[in-house]
Amino acid sequence: GREFGGREEVIGKDYLATPEDGKELLRILESSPAKGSIELIYTRRPDAYTSYMKEPGEAIVYATRKEDRLVGTQAALIREVYIGGKESKAAYICGLKKDPEYSGTVGFSGGYRKALVREDVDYYFCSVVSDNDKVHQMFQRKNPWMHMTPIQEYITYILTPRFYYKTKATDLCFRQAKEEDKEKILAFLNSEGKKKDLFPVIKNVEDFHGLHIEDFYLLEKTGEILATAALWNQTDYKQYVVKKYRGLMRLARFFNPVLSLLGYLKLPKENKYLEFPMLSFFLCKDDNVEYYKTFLSGVNQEIKKTYDCYVIGMPKNYYGVDLFRKLPSIHFDTVLYSIQFRFQKGNALEPDASNLYPECGLL
Repeated sequence: GREFGGREEVIGKDYLATPEDGKELLRILESSPAKGSIELIYTRRPDAYTSYMKEPGEAIVYATRKEDRLVGTQAALIREVYIGGKESKAAYICGLKKDPEYSGTVGFSGGYRKALVREDVDYYFCSVVSDNDKVHQMFQRKNPWMHMTPIQEYITYILTPRFYYKTKATDLCFRQAKEEDKEKILAFLNSEGKKKDLFPVIKNVEDFHGLHIEDFYLLEKTGEILATAALWNQTDYKQYVVKKYRGLMRLARFFNPVLSLLGYLKLPKENKYLEFPMLSFFLCKDDNVEYYKTFLSGVNQEIKKTYDCYVIGMPKNYYGVDLFRKLPSIHFDTVLYSIQFRFQKGNALEPDASNLYPECGLL
């Protein structure tokens, strides 16, 4: 058996999930949609275990069984990120879910903690939907084993590509990347990315499932990269599915054919997953707003050739928020939590809450 216990020897307890658990993990993940005017599930079809294994870095999936029925799950996605300008290792704790019919507790048990706390991990964090008051109350209670601190709000936008910014710059070139641009792009991503805490260390584009250098776009001036981002379609292994519209959003869905002609987001049908790319790894030299707007105008022209929408995420205090909050969109607010374990073994680094920029496609 494994250090954390093999499935055959710990039925009724916590254990490391195996490929055979994939369908049951999916059932748990989809058992409790996010409520609100749009009932949404963030899922990992067709097989949750396989989906987690496609995440860059190291993915560890935990499961809890009760009488041979999977009743809870949680995952740790361990990756290299920048903290204080240095390459560090962070564990993003996600997918904490339990079967609604199970009255017991799951998550952060003794077994989970033992597997999570490692010498090579410098920082632990997670995210919670902003209006999930029950979970926020639970996370902020005193706990003898760990301390959880809300550090920043994070906004995920679903946007239509049918908008264009007027910019002052006329001598800038926007284009799709080519294979020969790879080293230049990697150098830019890491030189600018290291200025942001929790931005991923990117050593090879192909380390990210389904991503290719041709998915990147560049804004240049006389050959120098001023901004870049990738259109990263992840829908073959993780998706957003709209389960139900309520209230005004139900009315908006009914009138959507007319509203979409006026520039509003084309809303998907219920029980259909959104087909979209993430606008990922979006960085501008020195956080220049003119570069940001010029790049967005260019990349929107590319997106609308294939898609009705795209997704981008950022902390609430990020400079790009001022541009997006004025646009027609659907947005979801979450809170990022820092996690400190009592018996933490790593360097216990703490990122700067005013300078966070975790990649939305990796959350």
